[in-house]
Amino acid sequence: MTSHIIEERPGLPELILEHAGARVRISLQGAQITEYVVEDTNLLWVSETARFAEGVAIRGGIPLCWPWFGASLDDPKWPQHGFARKSQFQLVSQEHGPEFTSAVLQLVGTPTVPEWEAAAQLEFEVRLSDRLWMEMRTTNCSNRDLLVGCALHSYFQVSDCGAVSIPALTGLDYFDKTEDFARKTQASALKVKGEVDRVFMEPPSCVELIDPGSERTLSIESWGNTDLVVWNPGPEVAASMIDFDNAGFRQMICIEPALALDNRKRLAPGESICVGQTLRCDL
Repeated sequence: MTSHIIEERPGLPELILEHAGARVRISLQGAQITEYVVEDTNLLWVSETARFAEGVAIRGGIPLCWPWFGASLDDPKWPQHGFARKSQFQLVSQEHGPEFTSAVLQLVGTPTVPEWEAAAQLEFEVRLSDRLWMEMRTTNCSNRDLLVGCALHSYFQVSDCGAVSIPALTGLDYFDKTEDFARKTQASALKVKGEVDRVFMEPPSCVELIDPGSERTLSIESWGNTDLVVWNPGPEVAASMIDFDNAGFRQMICIEPALALDNRKRLAPGESICVGQTLRCDL
C-alpha cells in the first residue's frame, strides 16, 4: 500500500498508487489515469502516438471531461471536452491502509475560458483496492447558477473491438452522433462495426464489457450520471487523428459515464454534484 510521485517526463509529474499487486498511474496534468494494472495487465488503452506534453490532452486512459462534454453548448469556440484535461491538479490528501490506497486531487490550473475563472471547484478522488473506484466532485463557488457537464472518458484495452459486447445496453435508447444525433434503440448487445459514437440515455448502474479474446469481463458500476457514452472511431476517423495510431482502434473501446448533451446539471451557488465509477475485472 504505497503512493509516490515520479517525473519521467519533464514537466509532467505522475502519481503512482499501489495496492496488493495492482497499480494506478495518474498524470497531475488533467488528473488523468493512464494505467490500471492488474496481474501485469494494463486494462486501459493509451495510443502509441499519444502526445505527452504540457497543455496537450493525452489520448487514452481516463481523461476528465469537465465542465462540459464534447463541444460546448455555450460557445463552440471553447475547448472540446472542457479545460480540465489540459489543466494542472495538485495532490491534496492521501490515505493508506490494509483495505485500499487513495488520493484526492484538486484542479488548480487557470482555465482557458475566463467565464469559468474561479467559478467552480473540481475534486477527483481515486481509491485502489481489489477494484478501482473514482469520483469527480464539482462545487459551484460562484454567485450565479452554473450548467455543468462532464464525463469519465474511459478508454479500455480489448483484444478485438469487433468481438467485444456490452449486453446491458440492449433495449436502451441512444443518440447516434454519426447520424446527426438521430434517436435510436439498441436492439441487441452492442458490437463495434465501423465508427460508433452513441449517447445512451438512462443506462443501468452496472454494465459489463465482455471480451472473449482476452477471456475477461470488466464490470463498470457508475453513479451520478444520466448517460453512458460508447465510442470507437473506426479506421477512417482514427487515421485522421495525429495522436491516434491508425490500427489502435481495434484494441480499444470507450465506455463513459457522463452528463452529456441536454443533461447538464444546473448548480446553484454552493451546490455540489458527483459522478463516479468503479472498475472490477475478472481475469
